[in-house]
Amino acid sequence: MRSRITRGGDASEPSGGGRSGLRSALLTARKKIPDTQRRELDAAIARRLLDWLDVDGWAPGVIGLWWPLAGEPDPRGIFGELVARGWTIALPRVVARDRPLAFGRWRPGIAMAEQAHRVMVPEPFETVRPALVVAPCVGFDPSGWRLGYGGGYYDRTLAALDVPAAGAAYDCCEVALEPESHDRRLQVIVTESRLLRCG
Repeated sequence: MRSRITRGGDASEPSGGGRSGLRSALLTARKKIPDTQRRELDAAIARRLLDWLDVDGWAPGVIGLWWPLAGEPDPRGIFGELVARGWTIALPRVVARDRPLAFGRWRPGIAMAEQAHRVMVPEPFETVRPALVVAPCVGFDPSGWRLGYGGGYYDRTLAALDVPAAGAAYDCCEVALEPESHDRRLQVIVTESRLLRCG
């Protein structure tokens, strides 16, 4: 397996450790983004996501999104607009180790509860099945490969759901990845500056 940062700025080359070392370098790079800049990047990513749904003619349905952990792109600014357009927003919950994620319906004003891995989920949790999943990326390869936190939850989820999948990430987290057997290719990756069509 080969992996290296290609647009990581201050993160440069990881000192070693394969994907673990790469992941650490990318998480550090994300943390260095100033809050004011992060808000601008998040708004740009969210707007580009909306544009992609429009341009590709997606009919409103159930879309799997995420409630951001620290450092992740924040899509919440478009939740209300998506609902107004007829979309149902579904947020993931960790069910158990080595199991796919479950998705629960989010509504404006619904309570949120913290669960495993500091993930915030709708409460009550009304299970729904996404027709499309957009996942946050720690790192991404322009060919459509996603680097996550290492738990494999999204890979198992995408394999189980067998639905179209996209990723969202900051430009500075672009990497070169050699896919592993369990990796699931993303069809699209959205960053603050680009929409990458990956296959």
